[in-house]
Amino acid sequence: METFRLDIVSADRSLFTGAAAFVAAPLAEGEAGFLPGHSPLLGRLKAGALRVRDEAGVEQAFYVSGGFVEVQPDRVIVLADSSERAADIDEALALKAVEDAKQALQDRLEKVEYARAESELAEAVARLRVARVHKGYSTRLPPDHVG
Repeated sequence: METFRLDIVSADRSLFTGAAAFVAAPLAEGEAGFLPGHSPLLGRLKAGALRVRDEAGVEQAFYVSGGFVEVQPDRVIVLADSSERAADIDEALALKAVEDAKQALQDRLEKVEYARAESELAEAVARLRVARVHKGYSTRLPPDHVG
């Protein structure tokens, strides 16, 4: 199986370095998939799941909060604002972060604070989705979900 080099890094650590056969990234414009030989691209990441299939066909998932992806025919570099392996996400803590962000959204009246709270909620929901999808749960959130 043809592969390319993949590096997933954030400011505090390197999460993955190795061969990959496929990467799906949550770009600001929508999800995009990359195979070996892909045309060069520089894209902005949004909060969500970064999926990686290695040369053996094993798929891993990572949460990224944003950042950039650089794609070259033989290499993909993910520069994430923050990231973690889906398997390492504590679902209970992720759900609490969603609830805390919802409460903050209700408590903040100023436009700047409201926008920040809305962004925090979107990131918390994306992180919870990554955790649930990795564990085989539904990506559906409770009906009172905002955003």
